[in-house]
Amino acid sequence: MRGFPALVEEVAPKVKGQARSVGVALRILADETAQASVHAAGVRRLLVSEAALGTGRVTSRWTGTQSLTMAASPYPNTEALVADLQLAAVVSLTSGADSARYDTPPGGPDAASVRSAAAYSDALAFVRRHLEDEVYRVVGHVVAALSASRTLEAEIRASGSLALLNTLQDLREHRASLIHDGFVSATPPRRLPHLARYLRADSHRLTKAAENPARDSDLAWRIGDVTAAYEKALATYAAGSPDAARAAELADVRWLLEELRVSFFAQQLGTDGTVSEKRIRKVLVPNGW
Repeated sequence: MRGFPALVEEVAPKVKGQARSVGVALRILADETAQASVHAAGVRRLLVSEAALGTGRVTSRWTGTQSLTMAASPYPNTEALVADLQLAAVVSLTSGADSARYDTPPGGPDAASVRSAAAYSDALAFVRRHLEDEVYRVVGHVVAALSASRTLEAEIRASGSLALLNTLQDLREHRASLIHDGFVSATPPRRLPHLARYLRADSHRLTKAAENPARDSDLAWRIGDVTAAYEKALATYAAGSPDAARAAELADVRWLLEELRVSFFAQQLGTDGTVSEKRIRKVLVPNGW
């Protein structure tokens, strides 16, 4: 038998009245393709447990406006929010060569490649040097996203048009898919700065939908059709053999769909790269659709 060792995140049983704690354990995996991603998550969790800053130290750098905005986040309390901010910061600091795209300090380690005591020691030292500033950078993106989310929520509540019921429900669901408990670390570092734009695009959509509900319905149907194709591709992948490259392609499509929404509903905001239904479908079904 062959096994593939990895540090693995493990959630402890929930204790009444307390948040669930997450630990790290050494496990032998049967699936080689899962080793890198699972191990990277375990390494990052371990780094956070050793390098984490106190909640008060993190929040002391927030302005009054930032504090008020963060208080309205979907996290159960400030401690949970700060913990997720720090995890997100560690993810961006330990993304190896990709880190340069996130405006993080150069020379950061790749968490998936940390497989010795010396490599871990170097990674820990790097994270400790840069964590506070990186958390503060992440906070800026999160505040922007939460502000856009709050504006959108108010606009949805203010709209009482019966002709827009489907649009309003779609906007509620889309907002919830982006802004939720755990969203900061769940959003890839590259995409975190774009959350505010995705939400502002929803605000633009609502304005345009009020002017032309039929056009909005048509565009929403097209988004829904591509999304259905994406979900089908995910199901097909899940039923087949693991493939790291294919998994990465599908993970990227999830965010290409966000860019497609912007291109449909708020072209004036611009997109992160070229995106179209045809390009997305080509990734989903490489041999044609």
